[in-house]
Amino acid sequence: MSSDTWTSFLDWLATVFVPAWGELIGLLNYIVLASIAGPILAIIVLMWGWYLIKRRRGVVSRGEPEPAPAPIDAEGAAVFPANVPYCEQHALIYPARARACLMNGDPLSVTCPVDGTVRNAEIDTCSACGTEFKLGANSASSVVLVSDGPPEGGAAVA
Repeated sequence: MSSDTWTSFLDWLATVFVPAWGELIGLLNYIVLASIAGPILAIIVLMWGWYLIKRRRGVVSRGEPEPAPAPIDAEGAAVFPANVPYCEQHALIYPARARACLMNGDPLSVTCPVDGTVRNAEIDTCSACGTEFKLGANSASSVVLVSDGPPEGGAAVA
């Protein structure tokens, strides 16, 4: 390397490493503002994130579907749909997974949708036509329980 090249390299290096003090003094206000406001904003953002993670969320109460009264026809007899468990004595239609009446514990009945034969809900195969049904196999039914309002004593008790 010649001394001329070395001098030009050192001059270029001086522009990179030696600061322009006038410009840095002009940026001093921004540096002080950033050093004060930066941590304050960081704390606010962290507290906001902590709140979003730890905040109290609503509680959903789930329950099983309740039996529904069967529709009544013009003659006053209960009408039960096919392939749905029902209690003929109490005229109630039950959810698909139910097997016994909630009133007296008797087994529920099911009407075959193919030939109309009535069978016990615990039996999966129709004795007349041989059709096999799995009641409630696809149903993941659950009911969201709705409350009438805040708990007794107000929302502060909850």
